[in-house]
Amino acid sequence: MKPFYRYAIAALVLLIALFFIANFWVSKKIKTHLAEVDSLYYSSYYVNALTGIFSLEEVKFDDAAMDIKIKDMELDVALVPLLMNNQLIIERIDVSRLDLKLFTSSNLESKAHKESKDLIIKKLQLKDANITLTGKDKIAFEVVQLNLKAENITWPLDKNYAWLNNETLKIDAKNLRYTMDTLHDLNSEAFDFYDKELLFTNFSITPKFTKSEYVNHIQTEKDLMDLKSKSLKISGFRLQKKDNLLHVSSRKIEMDSTNFDIYRDKTVLDDNSYKPLYSQALRELNFELDIDSLLISELDITYGELIKPDRQPGRIRIKAIQAQVLNIHNTLEAEHPEIKAEAKARFSEDSEIVFHLNLVPDHEQFYVSTNLRQIEDRSINGFFAPAMRMEMDGKIDEMKTSAYGNNTEMNGDFSLNYENLKVNILNKNGSKNSFASLMSNALIRNNNAGQTRPLKNVERNTTKSFWNYVWTFHLEGLKKSLL
Repeated sequence: MKPFYRYAIAALVLLIALFFIANFWVSKKIKTHLAEVDSLYYSSYYVNALTGIFSLEEVKFDDAAMDIKIKDMELDVALVPLLMNNQLIIERIDVSRLDLKLFTSSNLESKAHKESKDLIIKKLQLKDANITLTGKDKIAFEVVQLNLKAENITWPLDKNYAWLNNETLKIDAKNLRYTMDTLHDLNSEAFDFYDKELLFTNFSITPKFTKSEYVNHIQTEKDLMDLKSKSLKISGFRLQKKDNLLHVSSRKIEMDSTNFDIYRDKTVLDDNSYKPLYSQALRELNFELDIDSLLISELDITYGELIKPDRQPGRIRIKAIQAQVLNIHNTLEAEHPEIKAEAKARFSEDSEIVFHLNLVPDHEQFYVSTNLRQIEDRSINGFFAPAMRMEMDGKIDEMKTSAYGNNTEMNGDFSLNYENLKVNILNKNGSKNSFASLMSNALIRNNNAGQTRPLKNVERNTTKSFWNYVWTFHLEGLKKSLL
């Protein structure tokens, strides 16, 4: 055999031997690293020192803070920094069928997490992951079939949420569920996040109980809400911490094609707690909020109230709401502080509702105006009859208000335009009480050409909401105009 071939064969054998030696040494080193992680188990692992590929199968990790199961995990590790400087840099990590359970009742930072150094991941991909957050033996958050892609990630994630600004971060998932409170869950059939845009498809807030059952789970009056929306999109989303204060901002929030059912059982105890106005509620948030615009299209709201157990609930429906709220914030030193809300809607096809609200977060003064046109009796009697045992007979051509208010009182103008408007007082069985109706209608002015009447010092009940405050102003105006 020629010397060249002998040398070539010897070199090849040496390379093979070196590969197996390196593979054994790297495998042992990685196995030592894995052994240092408490509560980590796996069925098998594979190392290729030549390519830097490392894979694990049937991975399990559990401690007081989390429970992790992974079907397959493959890592492409940069070997030179690992061998020379003991620095772990992952070129690529693919995780398939991750099942992650977090427990909020425990300290989420395990001992291994606290002592670990920053880990650089150049490419990360999760496929078909399920994530669950459990607190007090109940699921607080759950999402399934989550897929995630990102590049140049440092683990652990920074606490200032800068990783959310990573332009390569892309997330999509199915069946997101979050427990809002004891009565409601937040759900989304699909969820997507990419390029600072959040998209919730078939977004909903669903009650945990029926309208007859939920009163057994409350101590005082509360609304039971049922909301279903085709989509909720948040554009230009940013979440960051500055000086230990969370800052949430968005360029635009859009909600499309929504049905919102609100029900209140008033047969339970009143909630006499203080209800702040929107300005105070914004000021008292424990984070900074900055949203350029909130746009709502095709929203239908149905409000129901059960006042007496022996009556049917009163119901009123406002349809086809188109609304926008501009400059939502709680920054008291804002250069342009005024928050403006406006909406258009209708009770029926021929009616129209126009609403305006202006407020500033640093004080309680606000301006509100309403304009209601062509209000037919059938569109509001569904609420008046069961709730107040009265019905309107006729049509209001126009009702207008313009008022300035604060936390204690409202002052402004009210005008009502109608012809031959009557009121029917009802008996307990829902039939008309002719005598009471006759006496009531004798007191009502037969015609009103829209005379504007000033309303002064309409007091606010601070145990009621802002919307009750606005309704009280309208009620005082109706009394002055009709009687």
